[in-house]
Amino acid sequence: MSYTVLFGLILVALSFGVFLMGLLKFIPSIVGILLLFFSILFTVSMFNKRNQFKGFH
Repeated sequence: MSYTVLFGLILVALSFGVFLMGLLKFIPSIVGILLLFFSILFTVSMFNKRNQFKGFH
């Protein structure tokens, strides 16, 4: 597993914790929602990018 995918998974776990803190009203919930969305988007794009066909050279 590459380091960017591992970093993405750690980022998703941390942003989920921030999202839960937003649900408990410790921080604004919009911050947790946006952070969770962009971390999931980053992780999924890293999964897609590593198996992409680059064509014949």
